[in-house]
Amino acid sequence: MTDYYLNVLEETFLSYADLKSVSVNDNGETMVSLEGTGISYSISGNIPPSTGHQIYVRDGLIARLKQAQKMIFDLFPGGQLDVVYGYRNLAVQTKKYTDIRQTLQPNYTDEDTLSEAVHRHIAIPDVAGHPTGGAVDVQVLTADGNPIDMGTDVHELTKDSYVFNPFISKTAWLNRQKLRIAMLAAGFAPFDGEWWHFSYGDREWAAYYKKPSAIYNQIEFDG
Repeated sequence: MTDYYLNVLEETFLSYADLKSVSVNDNGETMVSLEGTGISYSISGNIPPSTGHQIYVRDGLIARLKQAQKMIFDLFPGGQLDVVYGYRNLAVQTKKYTDIRQTLQPNYTDEDTLSEAVHRHIAIPDVAGHPTGGAVDVQVLTADGNPIDMGTDVHELTKDSYVFNPFISKTAWLNRQKLRIAMLAAGFAPFDGEWWHFSYGDREWAAYYKKPSAIYNQIEFDG
């Protein structure tokens, strides 16, 4: 029953085919560092950014992250939204994708099925959100600076990290919903396969909100 329910959840996630069908009209918005913006950020030990010791995002995310932070403070009294990942260089995304594809390829004979299987592990580069500068990975910190219980660590790539997984503690499940509420209220789109991942302006955002096109495309940026 557990596997069946989690498989049903997976069917609700946007597929590679869904995202590939979304057109993009990049608005040319600049990349900015979170340093000096007043937005809390910390470098994740699991997946360090490809931009040194700074996290970069598109300029349009700054006001939205600040808006989400205000709601987080109310939903988690004294809580602090903390960004742990932003822009990822397209070359890094491609290397991760290639490694996982090579691992999974022997198990599949159909190209489309293989692509969807790989995409569930890591976004295929041409539709990936992080290389657009529009995707962020976030957590919530207590007033003491400790991560609030979300059931798993950030970047713990297991089915326990599915936002609506009912087999985690009630406290963690509710905390995920509060984070999701705050980020959606600020205009971000969720990826419900990872409780920490949200985006604005990329293909996932456009598909989720049924926009005519995405406004951020993948870009090459070194910080």
